[in-house]
Amino acid sequence: MDPDLTTILAAYRRLVTTLNRAKTHAQLTEAAGVRLDRPDVQILVHLLDEGGPRRIGAIAEALRVESPHVTRHVSALERRGLLERVRDPDDGRAWRIALTQHGAEAADSCRRISLKWFGGALADWSDHDRAELARLLDRLADDIQDEVHIPSG
Repeated sequence: MDPDLTTILAAYRRLVTTLNRAKTHAQLTEAAGVRLDRPDVQILVHLLDEGGPRRIGAIAEALRVESPHVTRHVSALERRGLLERVRDPDDGRAWRIALTQHGAEAADSCRRISLKWFGGALADWSDHDRAELARLLDRLADDIQDEVHIPSG
């Protein structure tokens, strides 16, 4: 067994575990001033990053989950006034999901807290090291997707 690969995998698992812990998510939403489940945050921030309305299927594909999962969360977020359905300009029979002003504010708040955490963790890193980390993480994500045959979003 490759000891370097074992060390890399252990560090990766520690990072993923930290980021996926319920306590970490609770700290994020508390700091952001919103009460949201992890999938809710993912949907809202995805829509914010995309810069406009998206179809349910496109959201599901980007988040690598099934459409019914997204539909359930979108419905709940609509009831809370964070999302709304708008007509698809390419197909008047279809709908896209859009952030409301309140939803955009919640997504932006969650993103700002995440950036603050990452910025704090990387504060003492050189610009070169930060750029190299970004490059390597992007490469790792692509290569793991290819290895486990997950289509990219």
